[in-house]
Amino acid sequence: MRTRSEVRRRSHGGTAAAVCAASLTLPVLLAAPGEAAPRTAPAAPSCVAMYQSWRYTEAGNDCAGPANVLVVYEDGFAGLCSTVAPFTVRTVGEGYLGPHGRADHLEACEPS
Repeated sequence: MRTRSEVRRRSHGGTAAAVCAASLTLPVLLAAPGEAAPRTAPAAPSCVAMYQSWRYTEAGNDCAGPANVLVVYEDGFAGLCSTVAPFTVRTVGEGYLGPHGRADHLEACEPS
């Protein structure tokens, strides 16, 4: 026959395992109802480079004119369109600790 403390320990262990399993699967279920549609926008010009730190993603423009670019992250999320002046570096997105992970590439865009 089990004592009350043994029963309590076993019931908490099962509850903890269920909570742990739910906490691991629930974000996955809520995060993406389906795969992101593939993007068909043109790549950023070759004279624009991308730099990423833990906090920011920056675009460096070595082109003769301004460049309009946006960041596409590894999860498919696309940031806002930013204009980068010639021969400057500008912050254009979040770093790799942001909600979308690492930046995958820059794309050309039209500012709105």
